[in-house]
Amino acid sequence: MSRIRNIVLSAISLALLAGVTTAANAADSPSTSIKDTSCSPTQPAILDVPHRLFAAWDKGDASGVAAQFTTDGHMIPNNGVYLTSSSAIASYYKAAFGGPLKGTRMIGKPLSVRCLSSGTAVIDGLGGLLLPGDTYTDPEQVPIGQRIIVSWTAVRINDVYYMKEFQSTQIQS
Repeated sequence: MSRIRNIVLSAISLALLAGVTTAANAADSPSTSIKDTSCSPTQPAILDVPHRLFAAWDKGDASGVAAQFTTDGHMIPNNGVYLTSSSAIASYYKAAFGGPLKGTRMIGKPLSVRCLSSGTAVIDGLGGLLLPGDTYTDPEQVPIGQRIIVSWTAVRINDVYYMKEFQSTQIQS
């Protein structure tokens, strides 16, 4: 039961911002080339990353989830697993979507967006894992234990943002 709980808790670490869009087809993972244009905290391209991630999550598509990260992206879910590439993230979620996360969905909302440079932003968010049958529409409604706070760094590659670093913490109370 502890292993399943750890997988479920780490899964909710991916909840960031609400919304559904089509998952990006990023089979050829992004490089690190960044165009020299300005960053804005309200820029739709920044907020599109979690929308794409949620669309992939809702389909149980581990490769689609991993495609939202740079090839060398890092993820530290709240169970302490240290994933150091998009392929490691895909493998981790393939197992999770085949088992305890089957049929789950994600919701979330931004708490803050800060631009660090012309192509780099840090997004903090509140999120939650929806178990089959859950009908919550706001992460603040999601029960403690299924709710997390996250922080991730997004980098722009050819006008599209991808996650470079991701870390989450389970909300205790």
